[in-house]
Amino acid sequence: MKKELLKIGFKPLTLLNKVMKKNPKMIFFYSNLGFRDNVKAFYDYLIQNKYHENYEIVVSANDFERFVKDAPEGVTFVNLKAGIRYFLKAKYAFFCFGKYPIKPAKKQMVVNLWHGTPLKKIGNLEAGCEKIDYNFFTKVLTTAPMYKSIMASIFGCKESQVEVMGNPRNDEMFVSNKLLDTAIRRGSRKVFLWLPTYREYNPDFVISCLGREDLDRLNEYLKGVESRLIIKTHPLQTIAEESLNYPYIDFITEEQLQKQKMTVYTLLRNADGLITDYSSVYFDYMLLDRPIAFAVEDMEEYGAKRGFVFENPKEYMPGMEIRKVEDVEKFISDTFNGMDPWKEQRKEINDKVNYYQDGDTCERIAKRFIR
Repeated sequence: MKKELLKIGFKPLTLLNKVMKKNPKMIFFYSNLGFRDNVKAFYDYLIQNKYHENYEIVVSANDFERFVKDAPEGVTFVNLKAGIRYFLKAKYAFFCFGKYPIKPAKKQMVVNLWHGTPLKKIGNLEAGCEKIDYNFFTKVLTTAPMYKSIMASIFGCKESQVEVMGNPRNDEMFVSNKLLDTAIRRGSRKVFLWLPTYREYNPDFVISCLGREDLDRLNEYLKGVESRLIIKTHPLQTIAEESLNYPYIDFITEEQLQKQKMTVYTLLRNADGLITDYSSVYFDYMLLDRPIAFAVEDMEEYGAKRGFVFENPKEYMPGMEIRKVEDVEKFISDTFNGMDPWKEQRKEINDKVNYYQDGDTCERIAKRFIR
């Protein structure tokens, strides 16, 4: 109800946006869930390629204060309210978390970078959200042609508004940073990453298939094979397990990652194997062609309460199932021994969901949309 009232309040701004002159040298970014993910990745690309020397770049974010001090010349960070006037003036605008419910002007390019390749139902596909207007952009990006109709259904837009580009954040998986990579690996023979997704119906859920005794056992197993397991909690989660102290198992939060100037994709490029569930991040990780395992013991419940975009989601999950600690140990053992029985199926799915399989997404977006 609050969001719908907000949209009503923004309606006059849509009319204002249509008549306001746009600054062809202004690039605008918006994020109401932290300046991170695809918007931050694309922003970083623009800065690295010195776009701020020829364009005025404005970032409106809920955590803008974190970036003000180190902002390069030509870049301005503002809060969400102050960002409205810049959005109305900008020729180019990009977002992936939240948005201003203001329809783009004809001479304005507003790009919804989004934040993943959908496996679970989102947007208009979610029960009770069928009539919500999500189409406040010129273009919305996706990763493969098969997703054009799905994204159009999710956002209630035309397929012509959906462009296959990839996720800007994935570019980080194709680079290296010796200092950060060394800090992650810490001399370990193998590093494994566990990325649980958020359950709205069970916000305390993290890794229910492993209890405290299982973690104790797994820690000893990892010690024996000189390896580490990193469990990165979802940004919406605050859990007691974050304080668990194991020599070979690390619980890490989004805030801790940011303090170390890392992202999930810094972790992914260093992971020899990934364990996850319904998070679209595994579609990203497929680009590295490394083993994946799925902790999906609550799939039936998740499907009933949230739903999937595919009738049979398991067909798009090429990897072994994790249901108990022994399964985790087997996954680690198989990876160590070079056993990868899901390699061919993973490639088949990767070719379907990732049209571009490189580290050049940001370059594609810049060349396509910023003139």
